[in-house]
Amino acid sequence: MQLYCECMHCILEHHWSLVKDCTDEPRRAAFMREVCKTVAEADPNMAAPVPTAKLQKLYAKMFAAQDDYPRLKRKYNELLLSWLPELREKLAAANDPLKLAVWMAMAGNYIDFGVLKEVDDARLRAMLATPDERAVNTPELENLRREARAAKKLTYACDNCGEIVLDMLLMEELKRENPGLEITALVRGENVLNDATMEDAETVGIGRIAKIVGNGSNIGGTQREYLGEEAKRALMEADVVIAKGQGNFETMTGAGWNAYYLFLAKCPHYQKWFGMEHMSGQLVNERRFTRA
Repeated sequence: MQLYCECMHCILEHHWSLVKDCTDEPRRAAFMREVCKTVAEADPNMAAPVPTAKLQKLYAKMFAAQDDYPRLKRKYNELLLSWLPELREKLAAANDPLKLAVWMAMAGNYIDFGVLKEVDDARLRAMLATPDERAVNTPELENLRREARAAKKLTYACDNCGEIVLDMLLMEELKRENPGLEITALVRGENVLNDATMEDAETVGIGRIAKIVGNGSNIGGTQREYLGEEAKRALMEADVVIAKGQGNFETMTGAGWNAYYLFLAKCPHYQKWFGMEHMSGQLVNERRFTRA
């Protein structure tokens, strides 16, 4: 995936939003100069999460006291875990638990502080309660069901904290339909934004149903060139890959894996790409999706 003009604008706008209220003008000016330089010098053939990872490290170094991502990660892991009993009851009562679990995992992609300035907890709860039938009633849902039932190995590329609790529910449903399925949960190798790491995945309990592997990188995605060997092997050996979020879609597209992408369209570029409304859900397969 390329670094599109819209992506460059988004990077600049996001990092300005982080420091616009800072009263230390020399420090915030120095930071924004580095942001502009990083975007200007970025490889045009690398997706936006690659330069963003460098800038996240810089922000954490220069504005450590203002870095709110650790608190947000804890908050949303704890919040979604508190909803877990109710969500499991809904799945148990559903006519098609896998379809509902796919929607819940997709809706959880709303918890993205790399794109959104804030997350409305009430809106998230409402999204989980009311599936978007247009997003999940697609041929790709049945393709995913069929391939996951026949698969021996599935690798699940996770995205954000809080969201990973809903990913865990989808993993549970996949295992229920195929008890012999070996699942590897791929998470970020280092802290970046509010993305999930090994510690987060272990905290919410994913280790009970999947092997947890860090991808060896602090990039908010799964960029092949930056992956550790264990992560590469997990993707290469998987019969099916599920990849959550725009960051994984941006960095994994074109890599050749049999990947099913689940995400919400949170930026104008992908709304145009797929002909989608803002915050609408998308389930597409690497080998079959087409642009609008």
